[in-house]
Amino acid sequence: MLRLALPITIAALLGGCAEPVEPRPPTSLAIQIGTRQSCGFFSGLDYDTACMSAVYVAARAFPSGQVVYERCITLDERAPTLGQLLRGTPLLESGGLSTQGSVTLEVRGLHDVSGGDQCADPANSAAWLLWGESEPVDLAALGEDGGDGGVARIFVDCRDCAFDCAAGDCFGCEALDSGTCPAELPLSFCVPGVSFRCDKRCEDDNDCFEGARRCVGGTCDVREETGALCSPCRLVGDVAEGCIEGFACVGPPGASVGFCAESCPDTFCPDGTRCNRVGNNLITIGE
Repeated sequence: MLRLALPITIAALLGGCAEPVEPRPPTSLAIQIGTRQSCGFFSGLDYDTACMSAVYVAARAFPSGQVVYERCITLDERAPTLGQLLRGTPLLESGGLSTQGSVTLEVRGLHDVSGGDQCADPANSAAWLLWGESEPVDLAALGEDGGDGGVARIFVDCRDCAFDCAAGDCFGCEALDSGTCPAELPLSFCVPGVSFRCDKRCEDDNDCFEGARRCVGGTCDVREETGALCSPCRLVGDVAEGCIEGFACVGPPGASVGFCAESCPDTFCPDGTRCNRVGNNLITIGE
């Protein structure tokens, strides 16, 4: 896994009349990056990252979402594949994170196929090659036992250029702007990772796209109409019905019945889904 080492200075909190306390020495938080299905059907290690020009990392206070740390660095040396990138040395080292409270960590890999300095606007999702978010990490607990800190694991989605390839051999940068995968990310949605099927096997509700559906009899229930992720929707006349605000009715080409999905990558996709662009075996029903 790719490791982004973030050294963190741990300082004791001082009460009104408390004696000064010697700060503990700095510890580090390692970010480990793994891949999801949008990076390739198998491990995603062949995903072409030669056009990845920068890495952006941010920490957001949990649950407020306020950015408490961010940095974007331009890569001096580029890795030809995601596998080689993940086996590389730490790309980023910086202080500045407080140990008070919990944070979620975000990572974005930016491509420069369209030109320009991508670090000038890392929020521009059209230039994201890969992106992901960690579970909340309690910074205050790091180094309590004198250890080396903690590990935050982020599983990333990739631009879905590994799909729609006749020979099955175009991945990532290799396919960008080639007619297979647009350089600027088009409208995309979080869809189930296996043939767009929402009724996957489960043991509990969390297995059903992080609780978006209920687990009933070992299968994620797709009958209940909630209007949210994987809720059934359909074309009525010329209008798709069944989805709540913020969700669209999507399905395979030619479908008049589908399921509700949220757009991405501005919204990070829940576990069990991938960020899939419209045009890659996916349509927005009724549009």
